[in-house]
Amino acid sequence: MKKIKALLLNKMVLDGILSIGAKVIFFLTLKFLIEPWMNMRMGDAGFGRYVLILGYISILAYSFGEALNHIRVLNQANDKARSAQYRFIAGIEAVVTFLALLAYAWAVEKETIWNGVMLGLAGAFMMLRLYSECMFRIEINYKKILLSSVFMSAGYLAGYFFFFYGAPWYIILILGEAAAVFYAGVAGKAFYAEKVLGERFSWTLKNTLTLTSSYLVSYALIYMDRFLVAFLLNDELVSVYYIATTYGKCVALVIPPITAVLLSNISKGLISLDRKMVNRVVAGSVGAILLFFVAGLVVSRVMVYILYPASYQACQPIMDIGNLAQIVYYSCSIVNMLAIRLCPMKLQVKVEVCYAVLFIVAAYLGAKSFGLIGLAAGALVANSIRFLMLVVPVYKQVYRRDIQQNNTI
Repeated sequence: MKKIKALLLNKMVLDGILSIGAKVIFFLTLKFLIEPWMNMRMGDAGFGRYVLILGYISILAYSFGEALNHIRVLNQANDKARSAQYRFIAGIEAVVTFLALLAYAWAVEKETIWNGVMLGLAGAFMMLRLYSECMFRIEINYKKILLSSVFMSAGYLAGYFFFFYGAPWYIILILGEAAAVFYAGVAGKAFYAEKVLGERFSWTLKNTLTLTSSYLVSYALIYMDRFLVAFLLNDELVSVYYIATTYGKCVALVIPPITAVLLSNISKGLISLDRKMVNRVVAGSVGAILLFFVAGLVVSRVMVYILYPASYQACQPIMDIGNLAQIVYYSCSIVNMLAIRLCPMKLQVKVEVCYAVLFIVAAYLGAKSFGLIGLAAGALVANSIRFLMLVVPVYKQVYRRDIQQNNTI
């Protein structure tokens, strides 16, 4: 009992619980309420189209927002001096996201000007939300991240109210993401800067562009499965695939928040990345894959049966392999945290480019040969190889560092 109490009082454990809690609140709101309601109103084809467009929004928003977030968290020593640099880059990225989605809405979706502006705003606010959360991670204040999730969830529910009465579904994202951005701006002073751009702006910009390019490839591949399903099969099967892998997405409730907590503590120097810690992190990643997969054999079926009863039969054949592919991918984020910290930043680009080619080829061949099941199998193979492409360089770097330390002694 004393050990359990001591564990719960450990700040890092508490931060992990709060971080996971923040994800759970939003995930339950979106996946258990809003999206099932949208599916009932839109039908499989319409919901499949929503899934595709959400993928385009997420690729840009997550690539820009999370890359800048991670750059700022990892370089806290001169944070105040560089705050104007981060604000400037965030502003440029928000404008690029807005214009790219606006152009897509007009050219591809044939939307009205107003709907195109709404789509652009949805992406821009999502990008700014993902970046601005870095302020709470720098403070290691996960209570504020939890509150941010509460505000965002409330905004999403308010947006659904307008969608129910005829507004485009983009309003759901706009109100939810804008609420979180406003909170981060006030509570975290995410857009406050004391100085002008200052020195080493080119260094900050270069590192941001390098990591962003890596993340663009990475996130494009996260959502590539739905794009390939639409391209090779049809929009209705996009909906089936998305629903079938709902459980796999639940892993995002646990693994990325833990990764964020580890990253914050490593950047503060509270955790040393020696060989023993690297072994623990890698073993934890493998253990998480096995644990989530076994639990998902039952839980995934219960979730789909309750949330999407009309799609249950269509989803059954691909649930296990599709969810395992998702679990392996998200588990890579833990190892990738080590790679970002220990290895040269260019490794990120190399790994993601190789993974991109492998993923597209494997998923394409699988889909052409065995349909939806084959595509899921191809994704699993590619994600497993990506895991190895990150683990091996990390251990090489640790081995080199150990040799250097021994030679010094």
